Amino acid sequence: MKYIPAILLAVCGALAALGVRAALASEPIVVIVNKNNSVDALSAGDIRKIYTNSILVWADGAPITIYDLSVQDNMREDFSEKVLGKEAYRIAEEWAHLKITNQAKNPPLTMKSQMLIVRRVSMEKGAIGYVSRSAVRDNPMIKIVNTIQ
Repeated sequence: MKYIPAILLAVCGALAALGVRAALASEPIVVIVNKNNSVDALSAGDIRKIYTNSILVWADGAPITIYDLSVQDNMREDFSEKVLGKEAYRIAEEWAHLKITNQAKNPPLTMKSQMLIVRRVSMEKGAIGYVSRSAVRDNPMIKIVNTIQ
């Protein structure tokens, strides 16, 4: 009997975490670039190549700056699974290996929040990132180039 409150607290915490993940999953993830970027749309394959060290520059030759969320962020997990086809921690392990072996040509920069990604992308012509649709909120400095459901 004395363990019931602890068990209930653990179950409620797990359900709350699932609820947060479900709520995030219901809002589309948008891939964004700076409004001055010449790219108007990117396929999921192009995004995958950018985020996996295969495409390093934009069509006009400008270097790409990649922004990512932390591995613990549910949105990164969704993005990694839907676009990159792997769990976020596996992608992070692959980047760590590439860095250690000096093969990482353009590793993503990890940001603590979606708002930091929006801010950085809005200031850098060559930047790319992903955020929830509501994080963009008609920002005139941002262009949505793909929506991931």
